[in-house]
Amino acid sequence: MRSRTGPASAARLCALNAGIQVVWGAVLAVTLQERSSALGGGDGVRAYATVAASGALAATIVQLVAGRLADRRRARTGNRGAFYAIGVAFSLPALGWLYLAPTFPQLVAAFLALECAMNVVGGPYQAAIADYVPPRKRGAASSWMAAYQSIGNAAGLLVAGFVHDLRAVALALGVSLAGTYAVTARHIATLGSAAPEDEPVAVPAPRATLVDLLLSRGAINLGFFTLLGFLLFFVRDSLRVAQADVSTQTALLFLAFTLSAVAGAAVAARPADRYDKRAVASSAIGVAIVALAALALATALPVAYGAATIAGVGWGAFVTADWALATAIMPAGGMATAMGVWNVATTLPQVIAPLLAAPLVTIAGRVHHGAGPRAAIALAIVEFAIGVAALWRLPRV
Repeated sequence: MRSRTGPASAARLCALNAGIQVVWGAVLAVTLQERSSALGGGDGVRAYATVAASGALAATIVQLVAGRLADRRRARTGNRGAFYAIGVAFSLPALGWLYLAPTFPQLVAAFLALECAMNVVGGPYQAAIADYVPPRKRGAASSWMAAYQSIGNAAGLLVAGFVHDLRAVALALGVSLAGTYAVTARHIATLGSAAPEDEPVAVPAPRATLVDLLLSRGAINLGFFTLLGFLLFFVRDSLRVAQADVSTQTALLFLAFTLSAVAGAAVAARPADRYDKRAVASSAIGVAIVALAALALATALPVAYGAATIAGVGWGAFVTADWALATAIMPAGGMATAMGVWNVATTLPQVIAPLLAAPLVTIAGRVHHGAGPRAAIALAIVEFAIGVAALWRLPRV
């Protein structure tokens, strides 16, 4: 195992996150809902819930297995780079299949394949911050991860919302994923051993429990995926945008959210290093809750854009503090395994969110046309509040 040859560049180390989020920004915010509605036999909400839940369940299992295997590889070779390479390589054909699938069963199978491949990358790659960045600089590195997440989501939304040739969309997403992988993989190759010998290994706080961490992050992500999953239906049914413009307006609305999240990530970088990360994360979600309440009541697109922009600032700040919090609590030596478990709090909410919200949306929609997606946003607010309460069960870090 050779030693590190130089300091890590957070910009290059975190670049792959942009490519990953380009894919998810396009697929989870627009493509999956559109393709489910087109191929699902008339009930778009139910079809979307089925495909989203099945893919996320597969992702949860893959995250746990991949993380454990990646930690074993790190112990032998000093890095986990093979997992990034394998995951990206299999993701590329899965993307093509997802966009060209001619039937709903094939759409489900393609999404399962994509979730599995992308989540081979997930936990092992997210451990890179702890592998190469010293504890005192992880807030800034987390800010890069959060900013790239927002930039990637924005790029994916632009592609999915404005490019109508599905083959071109798949190609653009694939090129983005492969290109950002190349940047990160080349940088990691120059760093050598993943263990920074000159930095103390962070010891988990004695009162911190994985259950508390998973509960807080899981509830907040449940709110995020409830919002994301039903945003297209909100634009279509609640704001009553013309059918021809639904995809574009959904993409623009989420684009406002994701671009403002870059600003939120930048604002939170220094506080996440200097102050109580629980307070930073809670304040950020508090801003998002107020904005989502305005979004739920919006009857016009300008109001919805303003609310989404403010909510995005809060979300970007939360993601920054959340990543820094996790790397401070989790054991450094088994970080990929821990991140795989931690990411269950991302993938499992993708299963639960559509299954939990779909009946509420359907019932509310029967009471009043357009009320269903508003009810989903209200549910997201409740889920955010539960997550904030759980944050304060964690120790101060």
